[in-house]
Amino acid sequence: MPIRASLTSLQPELEKNVPLRFADSDTQKGIDIRYDIKRDPIRLAMSGPGLRATTTVHYRVEACRGRFPCISCGYEEAPRQAQITLHSKLAWDASWRITSKTTPLPTHYPKRCAVTWFDFDITDRFIAPAVQQQLAIAARTIDRNTPAVANIRPQAQQIWSELQKPIELAPRTWLVLDPIDVALTPLTGSGTDVTSTLSLRAQTRVIVGDKPAAGAKALPPLKVAGGVPSGIRVPLDLELPYSEATRLATAELGGKTYKVSGRDLKIDSIAIAPGTNNKLRISASIDYRGGALRNYRGIVHLDATPVFDPATQSIHFPDLEYALADRGSVFRRMAERAAHDTLRARLRENIRFPLGPQLTRLRNEVTRALTRPLGNGVMLRGQATAIQPVSVTPREKLVIHAIATGTAAVELRPGSIR
Repeated sequence: MPIRASLTSLQPELEKNVPLRFADSDTQKGIDIRYDIKRDPIRLAMSGPGLRATTTVHYRVEACRGRFPCISCGYEEAPRQAQITLHSKLAWDASWRITSKTTPLPTHYPKRCAVTWFDFDITDRFIAPAVQQQLAIAARTIDRNTPAVANIRPQAQQIWSELQKPIELAPRTWLVLDPIDVALTPLTGSGTDVTSTLSLRAQTRVIVGDKPAAGAKALPPLKVAGGVPSGIRVPLDLELPYSEATRLATAELGGKTYKVSGRDLKIDSIAIAPGTNNKLRISASIDYRGGALRNYRGIVHLDATPVFDPATQSIHFPDLEYALADRGSVFRRMAERAAHDTLRARLRENIRFPLGPQLTRLRNEVTRALTRPLGNGVMLRGQATAIQPVSVTPREKLVIHAIATGTAAVELRPGSIR
């Protein structure tokens, strides 16, 4: 998830610590010097992984030497200029702070101030040292204040704690995240906004019943990760009770009658229960009127592997077969092979558990759960764009394993960083 923060509060610190104007006079080797330097406001802007602080200084300087005429730049003309740039390399540290290492770049003097006394350059001799002194102040100010103004540990603690609280997806249905670790990618940015990508690994579960207790894992030290996949992937387990599966199957097939060689084959009801070897046991209560000794009224057991069909957004049973235990007396009573094949074919074709509405509802609920405040000045905005079931496992309930995919971002509002 992208996480964004602002470095705008660095600018007032720089304006406060770096003098707006500085002037001085000195005598060196018989040369009397006076100068006056004034700077423009300092501008901050991210450039890739680094922060640039730039300003323009306007300076005037005069040099007098004994009987020689005084030479000046900027006094009888417009002040000369110098372009100042500092570059700060930004990085995360283990304490959830942004640290910086600032170095001044070479100062650019579009029009230097040189005199003819032995080709003496006043800019290099007097102006440059004064400018470098102020650059050193600016660099120290940035490096001293960056960890203070870009400390996101309080927000990280809020996010970490809030994500461990169960999220209600539906009545008595809870999304639980058990975080494993968290990392941030190296910083990039634009303007005074810095951006990193938060990568959270967590075990996720959907629990039906009373609200579970919130987790209490402590926030770990921050790790810096390399490239991480974009977007979110939230594994989910949807649970379908066998009573509900039985209701759906009976509603689809119960009370229906099929013709087999002119005879009636009626399916009264269907019961779904866990079987063996990851199969379901499907028990069909049937009434077959084959005539004479071929009548059968009772239960027929079949085994099947539940499979999710993406095209129909439903669970079906393509390998449904009669259980071995039923291949005795029932088969003798239902003597016609056509009756066996008809019953099996109808059950294969018609026992389906449509999940489309449930998946749509779950996607909307996950989106709602991913768009909420995580604390003071911290907002999570997310959207689940798809819910894709990947497998079905018969357990105490019929468990549909699915992946919710989408996007999310954490926003740290201006002023929320301490």
